[in-house]
Amino acid sequence: MTLTQYGIKYAVHIITSNFGNLVAKVCESLLRRGHLSLKQLIGFTELTPQQVKNSLLILIQHNCVQPFSFDQSEGPKVTQYIALFDNIIHRGRFAKFLAVVSQELDTDGELILRDLLENGRLTLKQIIEGAESSKSQGDSAGKDSVQESFLKLVNAHFVERCPAPEPVLEQATKQEGPAKKRGAKSAKMVEVPETIEQRVIAAAAPPEAIRFSIMIDSEADARGGKSDNMSVGEKRKHATLEFDAEFGSNDEVVLWRANFEEFIRCLRHKACVENVRARLDDEAAVVLRAMLKATRTAEKKVKTENSVPLSLNTIYEEVINSEAGRSLTVGRVRDLLSVLCDSSQERDVDEDESYSADLKKILELAQDDEVESIVLKRYGKDAYTMFRILSLAGRPIETDKVITLLWVPPLATEKIS
Repeated sequence: MTLTQYGIKYAVHIITSNFGNLVAKVCESLLRRGHLSLKQLIGFTELTPQQVKNSLLILIQHNCVQPFSFDQSEGPKVTQYIALFDNIIHRGRFAKFLAVVSQELDTDGELILRDLLENGRLTLKQIIEGAESSKSQGDSAGKDSVQESFLKLVNAHFVERCPAPEPVLEQATKQEGPAKKRGAKSAKMVEVPETIEQRVIAAAAPPEAIRFSIMIDSEADARGGKSDNMSVGEKRKHATLEFDAEFGSNDEVVLWRANFEEFIRCLRHKACVENVRARLDDEAAVVLRAMLKATRTAEKKVKTENSVPLSLNTIYEEVINSEAGRSLTVGRVRDLLSVLCDSSQERDVDEDESYSADLKKILELAQDDEVESIVLKRYGKDAYTMFRILSLAGRPIETDKVITLLWVPPLATEKIS
């Protein structure tokens, strides 16, 4: 969903349902006006300073607003606040996020994620205590099982360290606008953030070296040393990241939150697999799932509309890891890949044979199916047929030609239109 008038209304509805009218009023002002200072927010919302501050604290705690400031050589620093539209919309998908963890991990992982989704940001101590209190009294696994589940969540990138409390941005020389179109050469380059929201998110994001690091030595971190993941049972001092005292903490703590980006990636992959299953068959779905699973780690680093290219041998090794894929031969997998992937990617049988699925195209087909289903249910078979004719043509068609293709009277065609 994009930041349109209807998108803003939906986002405000979500915030109102979760946090009440006062918080929603502050959030709506940010969504409609862009980044604002505390003083500007007080003026636009006509709320008291304390009401605005409390509302911002709630929105920041739940990852719906990000504070930042501009680099200024002269004058005092002025904290700005920007609403994170996508994060607000993701609140309507929390049940789907929980379902992903329930299927891929365990009950403790689901408890931890539920706690993070409900509370926004938590320390490791709070996470462990919350999960332990939610478990049944007769469960003797205790703290160790919770720590192990938390480790699995972080390793799967379902949980991440929170962003910097207030990143500093360079003053933009030009007003930020929509991303410019890129040519064929620039399309291969890493996408550069261009909107103010993208710049803030990029500046606040922790370095990849520590984003998914659970425990590191504080002194090593201060020296810029590499972090290493904790194995269960190890006792190490929690890594420290400064959190602005203005937002309720004078201590150095590491705060954790759910990684919405990873959950959306999982849901997107699931939608692609199910669409391929419906359009082709179960075997094609098995092959696509294997491709996406094999490229999951690489795709986190390379943001692309296609899956990461893989050799036939790599794909087949992943296919036979599943019970459903063990009946497939290499030749059958190759045939399915020729259907799933672009014809330009097909090669002769050799060691350099590689394949990449067009995920964008698969999702677009799934969206078309959904729209056609809505048209059929709401307007009937004739309207559905007309919609398919127009969508497949991809260009305007004269009314007389539509009448001929539909085999219905002209008056009926006008009513359908």
